[in-house]
Amino acid sequence: MAAPSRLLQGLVVGAAGPLWRSGPRLGGGGWRARALCERRASGAEQQEEEAEDSEAEMGRWDRTMQVDSRDLLKEFPQPKNLLNSVIGRALGISHAREKLVYIHTNGPRKKKVTLLIKWPKNVEVEGYGTKKIDAERQAAAAACQLFKGWGLLGPRNELFDAARYRIIAEQLGCPDERWCPEGRWRSKSGPSLADLSTCWRRMEPDEPIQPLEHSRLPKPIRKEELEEGELEEGELEEGELEEDTIDVSDYLSMTHPGARTPPRDMRDGFSLEMTDDTTALRALTQFPLPKNLLAQVIQIATSSSTVKEYMQFRTVGTKTKICKLTLRWPCPMTFAAKGRRKVEAENKAAALACQKLKSLGLVDKNNNPLSHAMYNMTSLRELGENQRKPCHIKVPEATLRKIENYLNHFPVDTRESRPRLADDMMNLSKESGSLSDSITGKTYIPMSESEEVRLSQNLLALWKRRGSSWSECPSLPVDSHREAILSAIEQNPVVVIAGDTGCGKTTRIPQLMLEHYILDGRGAQCNMIITQPRRISAISVAQRVAQELGSNMRKNVGYQVRLESKPPARGGALLFCTVGILLRKLQGNPRLEGVSHVIVDEVHERDVNTDFLLILLKGIQKQNPNLRLVLMSATGDNQRFSQYFGDCPVVKQSDEECVLDLELITDLILQIDAHGEPGGILCFLPGWQEIKGVQQRLLESLGSHNSRYLVLPGQQAAILLLGVGWVPVQKEDSEVFIHSNIPMMDQQNIFPRPPPGVRKIVLATNIAETSITINDIVHVVDSGTHKEERYDLKTKVSCLETVWVSKSNVIQRRGRAGRCQTGFAYHLFPRSRLDRMSTFQVPEILRTPLENLVVQAKIHMPEKTAVEFLSKALDSPDIKAVDEAVILLQEIGVLDHREALTTLGKRLAQISTDPRLAKAIVLASIYRCIHPLLVIVSCLTRDPFSSSLQNRTEVDKAKAILSRESGSDHLAFVRAVAGWEDVLRRRDSRARDNYLQDYLLYAPSLRFINGLVKQFSENLYEAYLVPTPSDCLLPSSVCNQYSEEEELVKGVLMAGLYPNLIQVRQGKVTRQGKFKPNSYTYRTKAGTVLLHKSTINREASKLYSRWLTYFMAVKSNGGVFVRDSSQVHPLAVLLMTDTDIHVRDDGWRATVSLVDSDLLVLEGDSYTIRLLRDFRVALSKMVETCLCYEMAAIPGDLHHQHSQLLDILVDLLKGPPGSFGA
Repeated sequence: MAAPSRLLQGLVVGAAGPLWRSGPRLGGGGWRARALCERRASGAEQQEEEAEDSEAEMGRWDRTMQVDSRDLLKEFPQPKNLLNSVIGRALGISHAREKLVYIHTNGPRKKKVTLLIKWPKNVEVEGYGTKKIDAERQAAAAACQLFKGWGLLGPRNELFDAARYRIIAEQLGCPDERWCPEGRWRSKSGPSLADLSTCWRRMEPDEPIQPLEHSRLPKPIRKEELEEGELEEGELEEGELEEDTIDVSDYLSMTHPGARTPPRDMRDGFSLEMTDDTTALRALTQFPLPKNLLAQVIQIATSSSTVKEYMQFRTVGTKTKICKLTLRWPCPMTFAAKGRRKVEAENKAAALACQKLKSLGLVDKNNNPLSHAMYNMTSLRELGENQRKPCHIKVPEATLRKIENYLNHFPVDTRESRPRLADDMMNLSKESGSLSDSITGKTYIPMSESEEVRLSQNLLALWKRRGSSWSECPSLPVDSHREAILSAIEQNPVVVIAGDTGCGKTTRIPQLMLEHYILDGRGAQCNMIITQPRRISAISVAQRVAQELGSNMRKNVGYQVRLESKPPARGGALLFCTVGILLRKLQGNPRLEGVSHVIVDEVHERDVNTDFLLILLKGIQKQNPNLRLVLMSATGDNQRFSQYFGDCPVVKQSDEECVLDLELITDLILQIDAHGEPGGILCFLPGWQEIKGVQQRLLESLGSHNSRYLVLPGQQAAILLLGVGWVPVQKEDSEVFIHSNIPMMDQQNIFPRPPPGVRKIVLATNIAETSITINDIVHVVDSGTHKEERYDLKTKVSCLETVWVSKSNVIQRRGRAGRCQTGFAYHLFPRSRLDRMSTFQVPEILRTPLENLVVQAKIHMPEKTAVEFLSKALDSPDIKAVDEAVILLQEIGVLDHREALTTLGKRLAQISTDPRLAKAIVLASIYRCIHPLLVIVSCLTRDPFSSSLQNRTEVDKAKAILSRESGSDHLAFVRAVAGWEDVLRRRDSRARDNYLQDYLLYAPSLRFINGLVKQFSENLYEAYLVPTPSDCLLPSSVCNQYSEEEELVKGVLMAGLYPNLIQVRQGKVTRQGKFKPNSYTYRTKAGTVLLHKSTINREASKLYSRWLTYFMAVKSNGGVFVRDSSQVHPLAVLLMTDTDIHVRDDGWRATVSLVDSDLLVLEGDSYTIRLLRDFRVALSKMVETCLCYEMAAIPGDLHHQHSQLLDILVDLLKGPPGSFGA
């Protein structure tokens, strides 16, 4: 095969020979395309005659159409989306409704659809099918064939740049006004006229591959918007975008107050006798295609697929035809006209009807239909009125008496509806002053001099007796720099080591340092902590180093990651751990006493924890001058690191020594498999959707070309999705098994070599860029993109965007090929794109939420403000972002106005999770429902379901079954884990397997969740919130007294996550003007959100509560999507949130609302609202009091008082949540 080209040559796809697979051009079959550009009245008559003859033509064409339609739909499997995408890309609009009009006609055997295309020129195509959607798709496929013939689609149906579309349209004679009508560029989804210069930029010939810009994506349609029988096309899983819908109240506020509905005096009917022919001809001149216009108006206004029941023609006469047209919308009306032919008479009567509709304001000034919402303004206004009404709350008399009795016995101060938590909390930190050993995790006790000498001698003897494992290790480029590296580390407190991937930094340098200390008689003094960015890296590197050191020294190598620990013995110790683990160790040993070296590997990745660690290590060195710090980077900005640590030395490895990583080739995965060298293939893709797309194409190829993958009959081709799971594909059985968030035991499956004759294919995100080595990978395919988390300060949500990688990422990916043999790398982007790539990736600290980082800063350096502390970072985050984090932490009660940790903040700082989830756990200990909250938080960290790209629907059904009537994803988690624990107690392996299969649960994830629950239990004990960690797991313990009260559990979760609250509103209007009275919109404090299809409440036909709480919201494809949700009782929102309320009372009726948003307004009699206000104060006092005690030390009388309060709260939350529509 030809020699591979170099990395920087890239793979140029575009004008100079694109790698397109061009299929055969297919004929139109039974579809006819007719130009409408210059159609006059005679053309309209011809159209009607053809319509009359269409039924006869059906029989002749039917057989041909069945064959041709299958061929066209095979070439264009998603024709409607494709048409929308082309027109949306070309015109810079979010939808193409005005440019694509589907008109339906019912035949005796089949349905007919006429598709009117208004760009780039007026064309009409037809489609037929047994269902309306089939006919629409066939018509759309025929239109796609026309577009392809005009050059609007590439050989593989690729889209082009807007500038190219303009050139093609001009060649087709498209007038300028179809590109930029003056009034239409002012919509939110399109650019202004001033932006056209940037919208119509020319595509460079060597720049065909670009990451998708979300603003240019075609807007997908949610399931409830699809017509009956229609399937979702494509896998734009996020559903309808935010810009596509608006709730009823907002729509009414935007609508002109003079918007009309059918006049009341017309609703009894209207009859028009025969008019003179001149009037009818004038009407026909004004409306040249009146029947089409009537059909469109009626279809839009009534949401009907057929107009027969609303519009009927009856024609009589021989020489002169007299047509009587009866309309049954908007009220019964009759029109009559005459003509020489039937078609002429019908057109005149229809034109008169159009004239009448326009006089009623039911057709716009340009003689186009209004929107569906405008035709339904009466219903819209009624629904809007309902939305503005408060939710009526009625509390049972018995419960009101309990509240009154409680308040009489324990009066509250009502002058402050939101009691402030005490800032002066008793000192809950351990007073022993003992340090934790950062290597072993035990109490740190310094070695005596004699013990140190003895241990060093033992290490020297063990080193000399090592077996052949050391000598058998292959030589690595770093070995030749041994003396320079060791000398630099010995003489300098900080050293940066820079070297290409594969040179041996990660595995060899710690061994060289240990060898140096042991041979120098100081082995006991060498105790290294080596951080890795990921769990899999820490464990796999530790295992490899232990193997290379041999059996005698293996116990000196260990690892520690979350929930999994195998620490080494102190003295000559190498501990590999994640950055998060080291940050945790610093809380118990702030100066890292007993540690000789800290090696921060892959420092160039610049994740937020690493940047935070560098701030701390820079300060620790002043307190512990004996500590040596080594920063190891493959492609990072090494001079930047050097300057940050006082111009410390940089030791570089020569690029030329890593010869195995420099040879590259350009091709695609299937071409590599067919023609490339034997060995594994590693393909870098940005995310799930892209992995799924590649996987599907591979599976399709295996299905039709088994010989290309299955070397011997019956063998299997192994496709491994890193971060996804194994996908075994067999000739006899093509079932696919994929698991997300795979645990360590399953991630280890990527390392063994496959059986002979089987090629391993790894589809990976950027997790595979660093640290881990898959020995049999020979080929690397680099898409040049990855997903990067960005934080939107306006919406307060994280945005997961697909962006180009940096040049350093490109080099990292190249280095994954050929670690043990000659390798090849294929970079799927042109040289021009490589030149424009940034040199390094944007540090995570600059693009993620900072709340957790601020809390950690307050633990380590409480005397500094958040801005002061984070300004010392290698790259300081935006001050506005830091201030936003501080404000949020102050809103949820973690920080006070001086930025000091509050009583609540000091408690939740002990819990290793997001501050809001930690707050929910703290509150659960007070509200005595701790175990379900620990399970919920653990499941939000690791999904217990075996979700894959294929079984998502089945998983959603299983979640719905587990949720039952609770309306909660979170309680589905609780029930799933409870069922798992129950089958484990039975010790019945068959029952266990059946349970996992029935509910699509993943056993390794459930075991991981169990470990997280135990870890959080330890955290609660360390925060003095439970007497013992085991209490959290016992149903009979006090802290689980109310764990079975589901509304309380959801309320506690909501109180922790607040202000993550959603108000559900019934009724919405799409941006296309479609009114959907039975659909929902979802509003938060920050704006409108959408429910992701992964939450059960998206598919709920009826919600019992108008309020939802949620944890995760992600911005994607222009919309903000909530992935988990629980319906919560409105009284839980009122009583348990840590925010101020406003009461308006006229002495008879009263309303109460939240001060910080308009999401909750409740109404009731004055007596009830006053009692609820005081009861809310009592609950706040209970929380404040409990936070000032060790939970085990709360006095008995206070404990009894709180029990009464909680009993009443449980009763309140069992009541009805109020009228949804009120």
